[in-house]
Amino acid sequence: MIKKKGEYGYRKYFKIKNAIIIGFFILIILLLFIASKNTKEDISRILLVSSILTVLPMANLLAPFLVVFKYKSFEYEKIKKFLGDKHFLFDIILTMKEQVMPLDIIYIDGKKIFALLSNKADKNRTEEFIKERMKIGGINVMVKVCDNFNEINKFIKNTENDEDLEEIRAIFKSLSV
Repeated sequence: MIKKKGEYGYRKYFKIKNAIIIGFFILIILLLFIASKNTKEDISRILLVSSILTVLPMANLLAPFLVVFKYKSFEYEKIKKFLGDKHFLFDIILTMKEQVMPLDIIYIDGKKIFALLSNKADKNRTEEFIKERMKIGGINVMVKVCDNFNEINKFIKNTENDEDLEEIRAIFKSLSV
């Protein structure tokens, strides 16, 4: 089943999909390299250069795969009641040069964003990163990043405020791996 960014289980889907594609690239590279060793001189060079050039698109897939590889989705039992609610995003991984910010749960309540950070990244820098990116999108928000489920759970409530909801969701999806 195809998962989209922001859906629960996207990290697992992303890992499996990219592992298959990267495996396919490795197979093609090896076949081209082996064929270059077993053919005539002119064709051999073309096959060798082709195998080298095929590494470039594979590297473009490998970098985000390695970033996502060590992170798993949050415990299903704790969040299953929130699945399908348009105020939530799951399995979002934001990156900047200094740190990786795997956000397991993002709760959007109007101009407020609450997120659960699953690694030991700097919470304040993560909050500032999100605020800056939202401001670039023309949305001023209040951001609170938590590092445990009980802390974020107290912010979650039933809300009908859909103001800027889709814009905020779109910005998060565009920033995610």
